Amino acid sequence: MHNTIRSYVQDILNNPVEEIKEIDTITHQNFHNTYTKSNSPVVMTEMMENWPAKTKWDLDFFEKIGKDKQAFISKGNIRQGTTNWEFGDFLSYIQEIKDYKINKSNAYLSNLSLLKLFPELANDVDFSLVSKYKKYNSTSFWIGPPGTITGWHTDRLNDNILAQVYGKKLVFLVSPDQNSKMPLSDKYEPGSKLCAVSMEDFDENNHKTFKDVKVKYALLEPHSMLFIPKNWWHCVYGIDISISSNNFGHTGIDHFRMKSSEVAKRQLHSLGLYGKNCVCHYYDDNGKRQKR
Repeated sequence: MHNTIRSYVQDILNNPVEEIKEIDTITHQNFHNTYTKSNSPVVMTEMMENWPAKTKWDLDFFEKIGKDKQAFISKGNIRQGTTNWEFGDFLSYIQEIKDYKINKSNAYLSNLSLLKLFPELANDVDFSLVSKYKKYNSTSFWIGPPGTITGWHTDRLNDNILAQVYGKKLVFLVSPDQNSKMPLSDKYEPGSKLCAVSMEDFDENNHKTFKDVKVKYALLEPHSMLFIPKNWWHCVYGIDISISSNNFGHTGIDHFRMKSSEVAKRQLHSLGLYGKNCVCHYYDDNGKRQKR
């Protein structure tokens, strides 16, 4: 699947897709000096060797600990497509993902707070490469079948480490120095910036500049990590049944910058007066606007 996806992405572009640099291990200080300060992505293949999640986390494990939990799932590419959220029983969604070959489901337990849903798993992961240098950190986890898509977006001023615990993911990245070639979407997502380009339904007439963008990629194997620096565009494809965790981290200064630029938008958005086309709200069966 990953070769097929990479091939059709390459067919869109005028420049060759380049593989992201890969290393095995690195010290915290060297990582900070070499990659965080230069705002450069890198794949790390042996930094999860001592993670409890490496040997514990699979669908059966979450089935055992997920009783009486509820969660949101997304379906489809909600950033460039229709916003589609469902809220329900965590275990039923795990079973739906297990049965994806039968039900053709694209149910995605996406961007769930690890500390809110499973606080007992906090020490199963270690994102101190980034978190020790940040004042604000948030750890999430993601569980889905093959075929999930997280469309083009940036996490603004958050440095992000994505850790692949189980299965594979294919990640495409674009540097912020290519911003002029990334057509902006009018869809709103708090804390993010969205691109209008869908690579599954590419509109060459309206998005000609995207063809000249320089794209990097990484195939994340199990137990590998990808550093996604702040303001880098990224798009993520689930290749297998996949379990991932990530950490968003930013400094106090960047926190002030994000809040000062977002506070009015978020207040108006919560009232339905700004960004009505958004990633974070959906309409229930009764036509009532609900927040994810």
